[in-house]
Order: sequence, then structure tokens, then C-alpha cells
Amino acid sequence: MKLGAIFDQDGLLFDTEVIFERSWRAAGAEMGFAVGEELTHAACGCGKRELAAAISPYIPSGVDVEAYIARALTLSAETQMRLVPTLKPGVREILAYCRDHGIKTAIASSSMRHLVEHNLSSTQLEGSFDAIVTGGDVANGKPAPDIFLLAAERLGLRPTDCVVFEDAFSGIRAAHAAGCRPVLIPDRLQPTVEILGLCVCHPTLAAAIPTVFD
Repeated sequence: MKLGAIFDQDGLLFDTEVIFERSWRAAGAEMGFAVGEELTHAACGCGKRELAAAISPYIPSGVDVEAYIARALTLSAETQMRLVPTLKPGVREILAYCRDHGIKTAIASSSMRHLVEHNLSSTQLEGSFDAIVTGGDVANGKPAPDIFLLAAERLGLRPTDCVVFEDAFSGIRAAHAAGCRPVLIPDRLQPTVEILGLCVCHPTLAAAIPTVFD
């Protein structure tokens, strides 16, 4: 049986990816260009330092990419700090299962730590995780494996003993590269053939419980 469960945050624990999408579009409008879903999909789950490379192909020439990213992330953070986030289906059920079965839990999120802590406290989930790793804790963000390797280390486990729950393709690639067992819970994106080759897929966190920890 797997001994650890590592969870992404945005789009996996909390229904926050829609906030990021709106922020990418709002920042684009402020800077004079329309943002399509190609850009928002490319940005999904990426570490902050990896965003420029991911979204540059979808930004008009002459736009300051770093300024655009900074503005979109600022808008997103301001919105999130004003809200109580909506929990995704199955979050409380899978955390209860992990607690009852002695499975250690961690969050591995590209988001800033204060946003993770805000979301947890707003939903009374503070203290529900044995470790929290955020983008600022690692040199390379998703799709590099660093964040999941560090999360497993902080749980005192080998990556191969950990299940990673993700909604973003970059997170699935990172979990696979780390040697963990990747599980996709789709949110804004439906899996491609490539992604299905790297993971198992379940519609909700609760639906994954019976099988992924075996």
C-alpha cells in the first residue's frame, strides 16, 4: 500500500483555476490583446519561472511577457484573498481516508505560500497536511520533478511510495518524472493520449480512493 499522498492545490483541492483564467484574460485586456484558451491551458499548473516559456507563443510580439505575468498573478492573488475558495468534490473524504489509514499527506503547489495558507484556513483544513511545499521552495517548478521530490522528502518517504493527485498536465509530467504514482483528476483540461500514458484518471478524488493506494 502507498504510504503518502501528495496533492496539488489549484483545480485539485480548490476550484481556483477559473480565477487564474479570468486573471490572464483581464491582464491581457489591460495590455491590449485578447487571451485565448491556448494561453490559459498552457499556463495551467506551471511554476512561476516556467510561465514565460509556456505562454510566450500565444502573446503578441511587443508585449512585455514578464510584466503581463506579474499583472495576471497579482490580479489572481488579490481575488483569491477576498474569497473563501470552493472545495473540489471528494477533498474531505480522501483526507479522512488518509488519516484513518495512516497515509501521510502533503500539498505541492506552484502557488505562493500565503495563498495556500489562506485557502486552508478559510476552509478549516489547516493542520490537515503533514507538509506543504510551494513554488518558492524549489529551484525548478512543474513540469520539473523538484516539488514532488521535496514533498516526499519532507514526508520522510521515497517518491515511489507516494501517490500524486493532479489536475494539470505539467503536474502529471512532474509527478511521473519524480517516480511517484500520478493520478489525474480532470478540471479545466481533459486528458490527452500522452497524459493517459503517464497516469491513471478518475473523475473525483473520492472515486480514486478504492484503487490508487493499493
